[in-house]
Amino acid sequence: MNIFAGFGKLGFVVLKELLGNGYKFDLILTHKDGSEESVDLLCSKSSIGFSYSDLRTDIQLLNELKKDKINFLISVNYRYIIPKTILDNSTYPLNIHGSILPKYRGRTPHVWAIINGESRTGITCHIMEETVDTGDIYHQIEVEIADNDTGNDIIQKFKEIYPICLTESLKKIHQGIKPIPQVEADATYFGKRIPEMGYLDFTKDKKSLINFIRAQSKPYPGAYCYLADGRKLIVHKAEALDLPKPMLNSVGLIVKENDQMYTSVKDGFLAFTEFEIS
Repeated sequence: MNIFAGFGKLGFVVLKELLGNGYKFDLILTHKDGSEESVDLLCSKSSIGFSYSDLRTDIQLLNELKKDKINFLISVNYRYIIPKTILDNSTYPLNIHGSILPKYRGRTPHVWAIINGESRTGITCHIMEETVDTGDIYHQIEVEIADNDTGNDIIQKFKEIYPICLTESLKKIHQGIKPIPQVEADATYFGKRIPEMGYLDFTKDKKSLINFIRAQSKPYPGAYCYLADGRKLIVHKAEALDLPKPMLNSVGLIVKENDQMYTSVKDGFLAFTEFEIS
């Protein structure tokens, strides 16, 4: 028995590649989406059965899956925790994670990497364990973070290499190559991000704020602050100013001139070149 658990554009590109290479799956787990690049629409178009069930609550399905040994259990951007009993019943429980493990375990690692000013990130195919992102590593691919890359730009890069990373991992498995344990002493962990965490702190320096803004730029919820009249300013792109604008005489003061917003920060001045007001 083979199971694929995936979601979103990353789940879509990997499943499409696997199906194209002749892999068959007895069960596909996903979440409701229906967009052009989604797992559920791909399954519908390909006449492949799929389920939105959460195995932690769908006890009937969970018990069914315990009856037969699972060979490949492949997880890509899947949001539900897969129960330990299913992991233990799988010969190759594989997950693709959006960082070079053991660095940046946890949620939205590519966003955290940009916020933290990293110049490189990447992806890892590893064995799934009950603990988060701790399993032995089959394959990794590094990716450059360009100065202007947004969180969404990194996802576009990931779309190109996720299928490659999994394919290379499967090749190693078929060749009998063993995965490599992670170095626990090098591990870092970053938690889930929610929209409320995008609040701009103007006491930080220019570079940190620019990274913070581009990491969460659209289609993500965006970094934000509030104008003096109470309206919410969502910022998608910012640039450092070489010279101060008039009236920027206190940190966090925002002024509008023509089609741009300007503010003063810890070590200088920023121009908000892409934004929306709500």
